[in-house]
Amino acid sequence: MTKYVISGASGSLGRKITEQLLEKIPAENLSVSTRTPSNLDALSQRGVAVHAADYNDPAALERAYAGSDVLMLISSLAVTKRVPEHRNAINAAKRAGIKHIVYTSTAGIHPQNPTLSASDHIVTEDDLRRCGIGYTIMRNACYAEVFPTVAAQPVLRSGEWVQIEGNGKLAPISKNDIARTAVACMLDPARHNGAVYEVTGPDLVSFRDIAAMASEVYGVPIRYVPVSVDQRYALLDAMGVPRQYAEGMDGHPDAHLWCSEEMVTADIAFQAGYHGILTHHVEFITGQKPRSLREVFELCKGKDYNDC
Repeated sequence: MTKYVISGASGSLGRKITEQLLEKIPAENLSVSTRTPSNLDALSQRGVAVHAADYNDPAALERAYAGSDVLMLISSLAVTKRVPEHRNAINAAKRAGIKHIVYTSTAGIHPQNPTLSASDHIVTEDDLRRCGIGYTIMRNACYAEVFPTVAAQPVLRSGEWVQIEGNGKLAPISKNDIARTAVACMLDPARHNGAVYEVTGPDLVSFRDIAAMASEVYGVPIRYVPVSVDQRYALLDAMGVPRQYAEGMDGHPDAHLWCSEEMVTADIAFQAGYHGILTHHVEFITGQKPRSLREVFELCKGKDYNDC
């Protein structure tokens, strides 16, 4: 029987993929790896093999992947430093005998995309194509849950949705729908081998649309305020959001684990149109339509990002 391993399983998306996969396979056919195995004690008690492994420790990765056939490779958080980490994982997978890798990339892949993380994913996608084993690439649009949880908090305090000026659109996708898509790809690697999927929500929306949606859902007036790049940086600096990601940094209540350079460059890319992508790949892969952003707003209202 096919054995599966999820790398980076203790994060929010990793937990969702794990739970949905366990609805389809026996626990003894699943392994997970994480830098913080104590956070996954409940999985150990259910019969899932939990391994301590860091993307900077190739030997630990190989041990964690050994005996499995399909690897779910969830990209690391170390923006601009992920290429060697992901290469370690891919090479460890080859040595461990993994036959197929499903990888979480990002939407808007383009050599001119200014988003800091885009360059990481471009290189890793190329590494996967060259690695000699099966792969599926999931280019996930922006997490829909970000807007009613992380982004909404300063907005609800100030009554203003501040965003870099522009008219770009994006198609946010729920983490639950990403997880469903990932599980489907893992369970049928032959069907999805070599595929590159644009995993999007069902609607293209602007940030002005999102601000209006937040106003309706929360029942408070919200004014949309477009600003320059420098003004956006200044506001994030004033909030105490770090400019760059640092290993082990504490999450910020208004920015989660994202740094301002990643957030601002992503906003520039959104407004420039790099993320104006809408597909039906989720339904094609899973047979089920993804949740709309409005549904996610209603579901996540008043919840923490990690609980949504």
